[in-house]
Amino acid sequence: MKVAILAGGLGTRLGEITRDVPKPMIEIGGHPFLEYVVDSFAFRGLQDFVFLTGHRSDAIEEHFGDGSRFGVSIEYSREKDLIGTGGAVRQARHLLGDRFILTYADVLRRFDYDRFVRQHPAHCLAVYPRRTEGNTAVASGRVTRFDKSASELPFVDAGFSVLKAEVIDLLPEGRSSLEQTVYRALAEKGELEAEIVDYDFYDIGTMAELARTRAALEGRRK
Repeated sequence: MKVAILAGGLGTRLGEITRDVPKPMIEIGGHPFLEYVVDSFAFRGLQDFVFLTGHRSDAIEEHFGDGSRFGVSIEYSREKDLIGTGGAVRQARHLLGDRFILTYADVLRRFDYDRFVRQHPAHCLAVYPRRTEGNTAVASGRVTRFDKSASELPFVDAGFSVLKAEVIDLLPEGRSSLEQTVYRALAEKGELEAEIVDYDFYDIGTMAELARTRAALEGRRK
């Protein structure tokens, strides 16, 4: 099974840090953050990756190459324009196979992804209970509503899902949000399972989260 990693964002919330360096390549403990993300899946036996790149994709490709140096296989789908998460996945369809994991290059979670994909053979979104704002409602093991603008909802998507490639047919040509388009449509049809996970993850989306992640990971990997 392929692991599709969305790695094309501009990282504007990090200011000057990402002017010349793509966000996933920010170093923590002497290694790009994206290495930690790859390791978290490879450790669970998921070793085939598709990097959906955009901003400074050359830096990511120069470091990771075909993945053999890291004991994995990596293919690339490169955005030439800003086409959103939906556009990026739509563009990469020919690389993703019949079923794939979708995740983000700026989120790290140590998780039993191998069990997750075995237990959920169709579509499943991981969620955690909101702390401030939410975007997901869940009942009887399924997502009943997904809406990024509905901050009152009790859960938040946890940054990874398993999907059948057929959902790509829901995406329009051009720029789109996979989350708003696909998760919402599947939820409305009752076809999106939900697995509730805990809050134990790291991300580098903001300066505050980057500092928290550095404090937690620095020195663990040399």
